[in-house]
Amino acid sequence: METIIDVDKEFLTIQGNLKSFLYRLSANKPDTEDILHDTYIKAKEKIGTFRGESSFKTWVFTIATNLAKDKQRVQNRWGLDAQDKCKELTVSNKSCENRMVSAYQNQKIKTFDIAEHINYCFTCIAKNLTLEKQVAIILKEFYNFKRLEIAQILGITEGVVKHLLHGARNELQTRYEHRCAMINKNGICYQCAELYDYFQNSNKSDEKIHQYGFLPENNMNLNLNIRFKLINKINPLENNGADLEDIILQILQEAIEDK
Repeated sequence: METIIDVDKEFLTIQGNLKSFLYRLSANKPDTEDILHDTYIKAKEKIGTFRGESSFKTWVFTIATNLAKDKQRVQNRWGLDAQDKCKELTVSNKSCENRMVSAYQNQKIKTFDIAEHINYCFTCIAKNLTLEKQVAIILKEFYNFKRLEIAQILGITEGVVKHLLHGARNELQTRYEHRCAMINKNGICYQCAELYDYFQNSNKSDEKIHQYGFLPENNMNLNLNIRFKLINKINPLENNGADLEDIILQILQEAIEDK
C-alpha cells in the first residue's frame, strides 16, 4: 500500500534544521530563505517521485543541497585570511563598527557569547574546505546524518564520504592549529576574545575561554571535538547573538568581495 506523505506537516518538522544547515553553507540570510523556499516548492512538486528509499528528511536535504550548489555564495570558497579582512575593514570603517554595536545593543540580553563566535569562526574555516567536504562534515557533526545518508544526499558512495570526512577533519585541525590563539600561543587569530572584551567592557575573555577546555597540550582531534560540542548547542539563526554574528558575517563578505 502506498504511503501518503503530508509534505506540509513533514517539512515543518525539519524546517528549523534545514534552514540552519543552509545558512551554514551560504552564510547569507537572503540566500538561505530563497533556497529554503525553493526546496519546499520542489518537494511539493516531486513528492510523487519519493519512493521511501531514504527517509523523507534525507530526501529533502538532498533537494536542498542540490539547489544550494547552484548559489554563488555557497559555491564560493574563502581564504584563511577572510576573518582578518573582516577585522581590518571593521577597524578602518567606523560604519562597520557602528553596525556591530547597534546589533549588540538591540539584543534582548546584552552579552557576547564566545561560543557563538566559535560557531561563526567554524563557518569561515569550513568555507575553506571543498564544498563536498564542507557539506559532509556539517551534516555528520551537527545534523546527525550517517555516512550512508550523506552519500545519498551528495550522490556519491559511502566510501567516498568516509574519505571526505577524514580529510575534512584533518584539514580543520591543521587550520585551527595554525590560526587559533586559544590552542596555540603562536596562533594569529584571537578575535573571539577581543570581541568579548570589547562588548563586555572587560578583560576576562581568557578566564571565559579557559572554561571551554581548549589547551595547547590537547591533541588536535580533542580540541576539534570541543568546538563541535559547543557548536552543536547553537542555532546560528536563533541564539541571543544571532543578529550580531550575522552582521559580522555581512561585513566579512563585504571585505572579501571588495564592496
